[in-house]
Amino acid sequence: MESKRVWKSAVIGYGGAYNMGKEHASQMMKAGFEFAAVCDLDIARAEQAGQDFPGIRTFTDVAELLAQDDLDLITVITPHNTHADLAKRILESGKHCIVEKPMCIRVEDADALVRLAEQKQLMLSVYHNRRWDGWFLTLQDLIRKGVLGDIFHVEMFFGSYQRPRDWWRSDKRLSGGAFYDWGAHYIDWLLRTVPGPVRSVRGYVQNRIWHESTNEDHIDCILSFENGAFAHVQQSSIARLGKAARRFLGTKGAVLDNGEGHLTLQTEENGVQIESKIPYMPSQTMAYYSNIADHLMNGADLEVKPEQTRRVIAVLETTGTSAAAGQELPVPFE
Repeated sequence: MESKRVWKSAVIGYGGAYNMGKEHASQMMKAGFEFAAVCDLDIARAEQAGQDFPGIRTFTDVAELLAQDDLDLITVITPHNTHADLAKRILESGKHCIVEKPMCIRVEDADALVRLAEQKQLMLSVYHNRRWDGWFLTLQDLIRKGVLGDIFHVEMFFGSYQRPRDWWRSDKRLSGGAFYDWGAHYIDWLLRTVPGPVRSVRGYVQNRIWHESTNEDHIDCILSFENGAFAHVQQSSIARLGKAARRFLGTKGAVLDNGEGHLTLQTEENGVQIESKIPYMPSQTMAYYSNIADHLMNGADLEVKPEQTRRVIAVLETTGTSAAAGQELPVPFE
């Protein structure tokens, strides 16, 4: 009887922020991968990975990691400006690739990666694990059931009044800008909720308070869709007052979400306005890597496809170019 194939995985980047290297490794193992190797430029971090996962191989040179013929899957967990080059090198080495969000900074790099993965017949995906957050699963369930009708207006807000931390994520050259962190999740949620192509984006950027940081202080991204829907996504580090985190207006109902464990739903029945609180469905923290394993090992459909994630990058990048140009712009290759 033929023994079951062992799929081996690795990560590039085991940095201390949020313990993301350890988290990815743990999820890989739970999904059925053998976690085999880590590469980090920091010798101390590579050694820490070896202590966390005894028996793995550790490297401080990406080329040495990529030369390991028995590795099947490598996840990139590094500053945003390195994603495109590292993903390219992984695919060229013949290995499947996952990139932490955002996929990259420029849409031209995203398109090149999509083409390369197709040419190499390798899997390329981005860690948009937040698609399985409880609030979003609950919203999608309501939409599937037709409770909201057609979504025609969306508002999203994230931020506060807070000085940015002194780290690479506050450096626009490395991060791509403030919108490229949580903004990647918000735009992914939006594009999964409103169907069809984006017609245009109008970006507005303000730099008023935190001049020691090269990231933007305040960003407004206004999107119009081909189907007539409209969305406003706002991020701020200078908002002394916040507002609802998420609001979705549909032709049959509307939803408000403030991260309080439930969605507030407004609908109408027999001419009577009804308000109800819909508890979040449980978040599925292992869903992303479970799907990756099912895709690679069993041929299941890939949930987070690279073509979807390059749309996110196109919106993020166009927000900045639109702000610089002072006008509404089409989204590249939408």
